[in-house]
Amino acid sequence: MNNGKFLVLVLSALLAIGLAGCAGSGPRVEKPTVLLSGVAVNELSFTGQSFLLSFDVKNPNPFPLPIRAVRYHVQLEDHTFANGETPGDFSIPASGFGNFDISVELDILKSASSLMSILRGGMGKPVSYELNGSLAVDIPLVNPLPFSATGVIVIASN
Repeated sequence: MNNGKFLVLVLSALLAIGLAGCAGSGPRVEKPTVLLSGVAVNELSFTGQSFLLSFDVKNPNPFPLPIRAVRYHVQLEDHTFANGETPGDFSIPASGFGNFDISVELDILKSASSLMSILRGGMGKPVSYELNGSLAVDIPLVNPLPFSATGVIVIASN
């Protein structure tokens, strides 16, 4: 084999390996910190309840995080309270803080016993929470960024 053809073959192979390595790794994005900052009762009725969940986010990255969707699972006093996914159309500033709210509707038939015990004992008093989920960001090649937190929250009424 000719030295020129061999060199082209070796360089082509190295380029292909390099490109394949780049394709599997997107930009390095640090996980944000997400905390549940508020739970407010919007409406209580015989057929269902409406709550407003408020979240605080800290972005440790030197660039903004454009949020496409939020997946969340909230437990209050070890009872599943709310979970789901909601579209997002907001951005968390670079190396900064932001917040967002999610309105949730709960079916009284599915959540009555655990919800009523939480509300009876929790209105105006600290209630423990556990939060898990992920933020889908509008950055190419970046997977959803997971978050989790525990703490205490006071359930308020609007």
